[in-house]
Amino acid sequence: MYICKPERNVNQVRALVTICTLVTAILFLLSTRVQYYAALIRLAAFISLVASILLVVRYALTEFEYSVSAGDFSITKITGNRRQVVCNLALETAIDLIEKRDYDHLPKNEKAIIKYSLNQNMKANSFVFLCEFNKKRAMIEFEPNPEFVAILKNEMDLAKKNQDLS
Repeated sequence: MYICKPERNVNQVRALVTICTLVTAILFLLSTRVQYYAALIRLAAFISLVASILLVVRYALTEFEYSVSAGDFSITKITGNRRQVVCNLALETAIDLIEKRDYDHLPKNEKAIIKYSLNQNMKANSFVFLCEFNKKRAMIEFEPNPEFVAILKNEMDLAKKNQDLS
């Protein structure tokens, strides 16, 4: 089994938490000072609070772990002590593993219908795992290190060879 856990961008997390906290706090403070638009500002502050919680949980508190073993590619989402396998795909269904910027330049008919983004960082050097899922083309965007990409491509080739032999 090969496991890859991407490194968290600490500066990004600090900036995200700081901006979310400041914007929400300023809006709530402003709602106490401006009486004429207080209800509207409180609504904006509440929306900011909800969006901040979603962003912080998604990009600051959640980690992903990518693994390859015995012809399967799986991604585990870790939030605190809770571990949840988000996807577990057979490598026989794999079409390709390409960089995100190369995927963006593909013709529309070669792009996926089902799309998942399982990046740990907002602006990541991510790859796209293209596969067949329920007879539809699916993509999973994730951010592995170069060693894991080489291992995953090798395992994909082995799975395709084994499928051709069967």
